[in-house]
Amino acid sequence: MSLKSVEETLRSYLGLKYHLVGVKLINRDISMRNISQPETAMAFCQMIREASTKGESFLSGLETERCPTAQAVLGFRDLKYLKIDYRVMPAETRKVLISPLNDIGDVPEVVLAILTPKQMMDLAIILQSGKGTPLSAEFKGNHACAEFFGKPYLKGLPNISLLCNGAREIYSDFRDNEFTFGAPFETYVQAAEAIERLEKIGGTLCGCRASDLPSEIINEFAKFGFSKGTDYFFGKINGRNVRVYLNKDLNGILKLITIYLPMKTPSEDVAEKLAEKLRPLISRPYFVNRRGYWLDLTARASEDALGIDLFDGSSIKVAVEKFVEKMAQYMKMVERIQPNED
Repeated sequence: MSLKSVEETLRSYLGLKYHLVGVKLINRDISMRNISQPETAMAFCQMIREASTKGESFLSGLETERCPTAQAVLGFRDLKYLKIDYRVMPAETRKVLISPLNDIGDVPEVVLAILTPKQMMDLAIILQSGKGTPLSAEFKGNHACAEFFGKPYLKGLPNISLLCNGAREIYSDFRDNEFTFGAPFETYVQAAEAIERLEKIGGTLCGCRASDLPSEIINEFAKFGFSKGTDYFFGKINGRNVRVYLNKDLNGILKLITIYLPMKTPSEDVAEKLAEKLRPLISRPYFVNRRGYWLDLTARASEDALGIDLFDGSSIKVAVEKFVEKMAQYMKMVERIQPNED
């Protein structure tokens, strides 16, 4: 996948406000067209945040790297008085290129993402698709650049940093709900490819043929009044027609579930306006799509994420009822928004 497509796929899926940032070490003195050194000395973490939030690119050297820890981690200097677990040695780095992933040109050694806990949760689920081992991380709350860049660069492993006082208070202005995830570019490619496979599996409403499902599952749906169609189950919750589609996940296991609630509006124009108001309000695993006069409201996630046990009809009923209630609350919210508030 191209750098641009990887960034677009991940930003869209995770709902990222900021760019992914590529970092590349260069062991010779160079200049690059349209990329200049910072006018004043800046810290590595500060350049990363500005590349992510403002789309800026930096070509920094020792003379423009303000943070002593970053000077050692990046391999600009061998500061013997600093004990850092992950630092580039020998110290032969001349320049470091920091740029939004879609602008960096060459494949970077490490890609960084500024995330919220919810976004990290969604990314962790994607990264673990098809794997039996959990994603692991190590951090100390200091020497943040060693955590989010040093370890991924030297060990080829993804890592999380909760950042440090330097990143949050002294050099940069990371928010309290932000931290940094660093990993080799290949890790992001794997995540983007998994997202594409997941969208192909669960993006459409087609589910597994109901006739192929175990009779125990069919009976559990029947317990709360849902009947089986060709590839879905259907029934009414709070007077609303609801469908439930069962899909296989990336391992071919029956654990991906789509709950589908269609809502008819007076016109296509009304449907589009309501959809535009809903999109900023809802986040994964919820989705909204306009289909003519209709709004298609869906929840799509794994069985575990939705709190469903397919062999326990009561858990299915609770999950569907909660979804319908939540969508009703969102609809009330957007219907109260006046046109001049758009």
